[in-house]
Amino acid sequence: MNNPDLEFPANNAGERDGLGDAGIETFRDAPYASCAREAGQNSRDAAAGQNNPVKMSFDLLEVNRAQIPGVERLEETLSLCLEQAHDDKESEFFKNALSIIQRPQIPVLRIADYNTTGLAGPPDKLGTPFNSLLKARGVSSKESSTSGGSFGIGKNASVAVSELQTVFYSTRYVDPESNQDCFAAQGKVILVSHDGKDSQPRRATGYWGHPDGFRAVTDENLVPDWMRRTDIGTSIFSIGFRGHSSNWEELMVCSLVANFFAAIQQGQMEFTVGKHTINTNTLESLLTSDELLAAAEGTALREELEFARYLHRCQVSALSAEELIEIPSIGKVRVRILSDKDLPRRVGFIRNGMLITDNLGYFGHKFARFPRARDFICLVEPADDDASRLMKSLENPQHRDFSADRIPDPEKRQTATKAMQNLGVRIRSLINSKAGVELADSVVVEELAHLFGEGATNNANNPSSEKTPEKYTYSAVRQVPKRTAPQNSIGAEEGRSGAHQPGNDSSAIDSGNNNNGKRDGNGQTGSSDRRKHVYLKDVRNKVLADGTSEYGKRELYFTSETSGQVELGVQALGVNNPEPLVIKDAYPHKPKNGVVLLSVEAGKRQKLTIQLDEPYEGPIEVIAVQVEAAGGTQ
Repeated sequence: MNNPDLEFPANNAGERDGLGDAGIETFRDAPYASCAREAGQNSRDAAAGQNNPVKMSFDLLEVNRAQIPGVERLEETLSLCLEQAHDDKESEFFKNALSIIQRPQIPVLRIADYNTTGLAGPPDKLGTPFNSLLKARGVSSKESSTSGGSFGIGKNASVAVSELQTVFYSTRYVDPESNQDCFAAQGKVILVSHDGKDSQPRRATGYWGHPDGFRAVTDENLVPDWMRRTDIGTSIFSIGFRGHSSNWEELMVCSLVANFFAAIQQGQMEFTVGKHTINTNTLESLLTSDELLAAAEGTALREELEFARYLHRCQVSALSAEELIEIPSIGKVRVRILSDKDLPRRVGFIRNGMLITDNLGYFGHKFARFPRARDFICLVEPADDDASRLMKSLENPQHRDFSADRIPDPEKRQTATKAMQNLGVRIRSLINSKAGVELADSVVVEELAHLFGEGATNNANNPSSEKTPEKYTYSAVRQVPKRTAPQNSIGAEEGRSGAHQPGNDSSAIDSGNNNNGKRDGNGQTGSSDRRKHVYLKDVRNKVLADGTSEYGKRELYFTSETSGQVELGVQALGVNNPEPLVIKDAYPHKPKNGVVLLSVEAGKRQKLTIQLDEPYEGPIEVIAVQVEAAGGTQ
């Protein structure tokens, strides 16, 4: 048997592979955060199934160049690729890679997990976890149908943090047939297609291992000490780690805390990243750490960390209301809602202990506006395998969103779409129920009774009589909502409201939803719009709930007092200021930029069916602004 070495397969088809590997480029924007997130997910999926939490460590090693397997062949290949570089990008990459591989000490990021099953083999058997990790593309080989990963591209995140695009793996696992501990190790290099030293065309991807068949190494004595393992589990080594001189530790801690706070809080996962320890005891302090917030400044991690802090509060607070709901074609889903001042009014979806997204945008529920709700935070997660399995099938490769378009079967895709739309409706209904504003006609005040004399009376006929708070009923005064200048494309004059005239409230009608910013007559943003309002009388609306866009479709009825062309929009009359609503579809006139352009005739009753971009069941105000008067003048 030949000694292990680095070899690149022959490129008999003459294929051209550049540096822009899609699997690696997916994680370029946030390499450290992505590496931590994807590694954490893969290790969680390989949990040993015991009561012990999955433990992971992220360490920076300085490895002697001579101890890097296949280092001479790797340097030789990098030089050949530089000579054959096709553009400046390739030249820069290979010059930098050569400067690193020629150092006496090479930085290596080691990611090791414990209390996991390891990468089961045999390593060279098609379809096993180890083989799929090294040799398969777009394939995930995981024992559980509810695991976190399903695309098999997360392994490239560890390649993205390597200046050499070189990663080594070592694992110890229990063979199911012999019940014996087994060891396997192999390396993988992803460069560009090139001509080898023998002038033969070679593929972009090379493997360190036994050259005959590009097989894994199963003899632990053939790997350096730093690659060996004594415990069951897996170690990943990113060679030429690119973050050795940056704040990579803090960025990875931010990612792990923001994405896995649910699993950490439940004692299912623990991490060590350099000097940082992440577990149930340290989680809350890390979520509020000024050091981490400073490290995340200017990155998406800052917002993710702050969002996770609110979701964690919802997860642990005794004041959170919890509901277990069952959705047909999905399964059981757990919804926790915490209502309190200054909460961000957002929804977080957790699956398999990891935060996925804050919306169901592909199913008509962006969860961007809640006009009837007080401040709240909502946490949603599958509560059984059926729900987790379906949501897994809807996740995108980055595990950041849900979409039914990923399901190949049209019938299953349609079923999943309706089910997720139904879930969105139920979540919004629960939020309105648990965090909605309730207005009472009257309230009995008892707390102030001790401040008043016992002889006080409630003589309605005597204006000077003193009211007794413990007996007096205070009635809420019904006030007409203050109309403000609409901030939509209708371009209202200052101090006036579209369809509303002083002393008339016929334009405020029960039911409606969302809008946009101020625009000029061409739909462009502007601040000088002073067009004339058109008074609409006898404004009425009818909510049309079709089961998928609950309370998002309405029929509007109105009569204009003038003739001409108008822009018509709607806004929600919420608890505080009115909120613009976006009309995404309408009949018989189509909307543009969230409003509808139509012709009106004085005294003629008109009907318009509109579809809002999000469900909303509260009161709305219809606003019309004249674009062109009858006769062609404005």
